[in-house]
Amino acid sequence: MVKSGSLFALVTVVLVAVAVSGSDAVSKVFECCETVTNKKIIEPILGYTIQHRNPPCVNAVIFQTQSGLYCINGRARWVRATIAAFE
Repeated sequence: MVKSGSLFALVTVVLVAVAVSGSDAVSKVFECCETVTNKKIIEPILGYTIQHRNPPCVNAVIFQTQSGLYCINGRARWVRATIAAFE
């Protein structure tokens, strides 16, 4: 049989761990692109950001759309024309 003191300690540790990991996840929704794709985005692009390599982050163009962020290879053929449309 488990003693109530041990059970209380275990529950406390679990709750603290969840609170700490949960608060970190909320504040860091998107840190950086660690991988990229060449695939063309078919939905409207609202903006972009250039990300420079800083491991684990890689060189990338981050396109913003209504549904979220996409990590794209800056050397993909369609990327330059898309960026030029914003300038």
